[in-house]
Amino acid sequence: MCGRYAQTSSIEALAALLGATPIADFRPRYNISPSQSAPVVLTEGGERRIALHRWGLVPAFATDESSHPLLFNARGETAAQKPAFRTALQKRRCLVPADGWYEWRTIGRFKQPYLVRRVDRAPFMFAGLWESWRRPDDSDLRSFTVLTVAASADLAAIHERMPAVLPSEHWDAWLDMRVDGGSLAMRCLGGEPQGVFETIAVGARVNQASNDGPEVQEPASEQDQPVELTQPRLI
Repeated sequence: MCGRYAQTSSIEALAALLGATPIADFRPRYNISPSQSAPVVLTEGGERRIALHRWGLVPAFATDESSHPLLFNARGETAAQKPAFRTALQKRRCLVPADGWYEWRTIGRFKQPYLVRRVDRAPFMFAGLWESWRRPDDSDLRSFTVLTVAASADLAAIHERMPAVLPSEHWDAWLDMRVDGGSLAMRCLGGEPQGVFETIAVGARVNQASNDGPEVQEPASEQDQPVELTQPRLI
């Protein structure tokens, strides 16, 4: 599951890393939540671009924006069979830049938030899918979802699922729509090897999506207590 993440790299750094042209400006974000806009990397017209899309995929067959649940995650193992995702897996794959994501570990009735990031603090890419949906006023809603996989052994104690992190050697293939999406997903959604990521218990500020500054990543202090949540706080 991935219901919150951070993307704090500059637009210039991401453009250089990915060899992409930014077509939208964006600022560092420390607490991105579903329904908000965030940068994605896609290939259109033979050019690799960085654009802002809404997190929460609206399938092409939807009759209105609210006719489906907010599809912010898609299981990598079944995306090729699901009507909401299978066409996008073949024709509209994207990379979702990130510097970290948040998971909540259940402790009795409480949930402790954790920041998950690379040990070397480098940015990384989630495997994503995007769609374009035509609104009644003829404007386009561009949206995306993040694929998930079973958690790696060093993260499974926090949550049984994790976002699918694509190793850099698979970035080009993921953005090449000539490559079959189903076989590609089976081949390259295994994620990074064990030991690449670290987890840091953080304070309760991250529970509120309106808190979007670097303070949400501060390690939990002795005064911080796990919060009682009856449902995941995603928005």
